[in-house]
Amino acid sequence: MSATLTFPGSTRTETGTIAANKLRAAGKVPVTISRRGQASQLAVVDVKTAAELASKVVHLCRLTIDGKTITVLRGEIVRHTLKDHITHIDLVEVDEKSTIKVDVAVIPDARNCPGVKAGGIVEQRLRRIKVSCPAHAIPDQFEINLDAVELSTSVLVEAVKLPKGVTLVTPPKSTLLSVVIPRGMKKGEEEAATEAANAAASTPAAEGDKKAGAAAPAAAAGDKAAADKAAPAKKK
Repeated sequence: MSATLTFPGSTRTETGTIAANKLRAAGKVPVTISRRGQASQLAVVDVKTAAELASKVVHLCRLTIDGKTITVLRGEIVRHTLKDHITHIDLVEVDEKSTIKVDVAVIPDARNCPGVKAGGIVEQRLRRIKVSCPAHAIPDQFEINLDAVELSTSVLVEAVKLPKGVTLVTPPKSTLLSVVIPRGMKKGEEEAATEAANAAASTPAAEGDKKAGAAAPAAAAGDKAAADKAAPAKKK
């Protein structure tokens, strides 16, 4: 769990697109703080603070607004589509002593994974899982070791080791990730099998079988003719 950093901010009174654009032009970033059972609090931070918050905060931080410090959970950080600078920040006010539900990233360690060494790739179905835990003790991330995972094998959410005080909200039987055969590798195997089958069909033994099969009807016809000749003639 990373340290809970504190950032300066101030109250934002004007709302709307025009007001937000004026703030951005002045080097400020609008912030909206959601509060349970209350109206959202509007704030503003400078661009440097916004950049630090985006790069250093995993889950929790504190924001000081007009002399009052509140604890907030990081929400969506909106960036400009082309220029990539931060245009808006969403936060959620929380009580550090409360228990909350939060999404935590899952990072697979596939360095010694047998399935990967055999040519497979890790296909991660869920990059985050939802857990319930004290607000002051949210794990930054969960690491899962794949040392025993073979090719064409799936790993369920329940395989993630949770620290004390943290419980799963995501269904434990959900598929977290799979080690799968790459499409190119699978196609190559299919082509190799086809070539092997074609080669087997064109071997001398196979040709001999074909000739033997063709000679069988002729032999049968000869046997029938001999039998007819040996049979006694019918009396007229």
